[in-house]
Amino acid sequence: MLRAYFARHKSASTWARTILHEVAFALDLDIVTIHVPEQWAPYPSLGDYVRATKPGILILTNSMPEWIDSLPEMRAFHMIRDPRDIVVSGYFSHLNSHPEVVGGIPWPELVEHRRNLRKLDQNGGMHAEIEFSRMFLEPMAGWTYDRPGVLETKMEDLTSDPVKVWTTILSHLELLTPDGSGEEKARMTAVKWNLAARRRTPKLMRYPRMVLPRIPIQRLPGAYVANTNERFSFAKLAKGRERGQEDVHSHYRRGVSGDWRNHLDEGHLAAFRDRYGDLVERLGYEW
Repeated sequence: MLRAYFARHKSASTWARTILHEVAFALDLDIVTIHVPEQWAPYPSLGDYVRATKPGILILTNSMPEWIDSLPEMRAFHMIRDPRDIVVSGYFSHLNSHPEVVGGIPWPELVEHRRNLRKLDQNGGMHAEIEFSRMFLEPMAGWTYDRPGVLETKMEDLTSDPVKVWTTILSHLELLTPDGSGEEKARMTAVKWNLAARRRTPKLMRYPRMVLPRIPIQRLPGAYVANTNERFSFAKLAKGRERGQEDVHSHYRRGVSGDWRNHLDEGHLAAFRDRYGDLVERLGYEW
């Protein structure tokens, strides 16, 4: 059965992808990230591509509803974020830090948008970002939120209690052992052995795949969730800054929810509502 992550731009997708790549490495699963339809050519649909290549984990960085309709039976999770925070996070990222080539795929729209943002003050830039965000927010508006096999999650819940929510996600994907099953320490030792070459620690275990075979495991132990969240905490990814401490030039700029209140004035919010209607309420957020 297909396992998948349906991501949203500026919704902790880089962090989530980092963790999923480590999960795939630990379990020896093939993982594929799709940014644009050209990546599944010459297959006529994403579903045809998946059936032919059989990835262990599929990641879509900006999930379009029509792409999902072609997929086979799956266990997946879909993560959204308050769309007002997507606009604010997008503004700073598109102005300063987001790469113009992602996974080998050029993003010409970003090049033009960044050039425009650098001509504007922040007030005008936020208005430009509200319009530019249509490519991210319209697919969220058109998404079916009760798809069979798809766990719906919010970035706000994930960042407030990452161990709890990652435990729910990995359990839903059937990649985590149930509580109390088997020997936890032995399973965790196997995970560390398999990950040693990727983590490059400890030094004596850097290259186990070159010396000894991997330890085959089908699922991760529960202890792995806290372990990986400690390794990939905001402070470590942000090079020592705590959540809430801002660096506008970092991909991990601030890491908090509700930051839109600090940057969107009444004019921005009116423009947002004119452009996207009641999207905020339909996604379960409040004004």
